[in-house]
Amino acid sequence: MKNQGLRRLAIVAAAALSFAALLPIAGCAPKTPSGDESAGPVRTRAVELVFFDGEVLIDGKTPEFGDMLNGNFTVRTGAGARCDIVFDGGNALSVGQNAFVSFDFSQLTVAVDIQSGGLSSVLKKLDKIAGTDSFRVQTQSSVAGVRGTSFCVWVGPDSTYVCACNGTVRTIDAMGSNEEILEAAHHAARLYTRAGSGISVETAGMLHHDDALLQSVADRIGYSIDWTEIDG
Repeated sequence: MKNQGLRRLAIVAAAALSFAALLPIAGCAPKTPSGDESAGPVRTRAVELVFFDGEVLIDGKTPEFGDMLNGNFTVRTGAGARCDIVFDGGNALSVGQNAFVSFDFSQLTVAVDIQSGGLSSVLKKLDKIAGTDSFRVQTQSSVAGVRGTSFCVWVGPDSTYVCACNGTVRTIDAMGSNEEILEAAHHAARLYTRAGSGISVETAGMLHHDDALLQSVADRIGYSIDWTEIDG
């Protein structure tokens, strides 16, 4: 148990370093969930639970349809479950089965930490933040930043799968290496895998999701994905 704890601390520390590594690319101070002044002022967003099916817990409690959620909360799902959230009227998120995800909507940059399971996103109404990302997803193996796009992230025990389904996603591994801009009209993915003390990255096909899943998320905000053009 002690070794597992040390390994977890190492992973968290590596992920924190990856945010600093984004600084030269973003052109401004990194935005973190911790709420430093570079992350922008605290703001209030309309965050609504619009759908759930199966075993879903929000902050450890069973929710109700139409619940308005706090700025910071966790979502845990069981086998076969799904939980869909809409924020600011034009952004839809879907937490898949067997997931544990933490959300922070209190800063200008929305911060998401996925410990397990998957998140599918269609983001059409994000804040515009000059020089940096408006939405950031962190896992034990990678960090993905976007400014408005459709994308998916799935986290397993030792790997993270990131797909730019329709748009642009900036990715970097949790060691601050392998930075890449993924752009696609119809899915471009990478698989990050922990290998000893490092992280390997390889091109991946369409895993864990399909067009129908992404469109079902887009339907929550009345948007139709054009798979022939790169969103953005």
